[in-house]
Amino acid sequence: MTDKKLYLVVYDYGMGGLWGAILARSEDEIKERYPELGIAHQRPAWMTEADYERICDRELHDIDGAPWGILNALLADREK
Repeated sequence: MTDKKLYLVVYDYGMGGLWGAILARSEDEIKERYPELGIAHQRPAWMTEADYERICDRELHDIDGAPWGILNALLADREK
């Protein structure tokens, strides 16, 4: 099994963005399952180290796990 990497992602829902982190084998794997997510290749200038740590603490998802948090918001918007 290929090792997973941590990716910083954002779900832009039109009136703002929800940030999270996903453990996945590749960017393509994220794009295939959740094409609505943007993948940040570097932390935005406004995002402090504390912000990043908070995101990784509160919104860390595994691509193979059950969706929750921002992924539930994304999936609910798909249903609309």
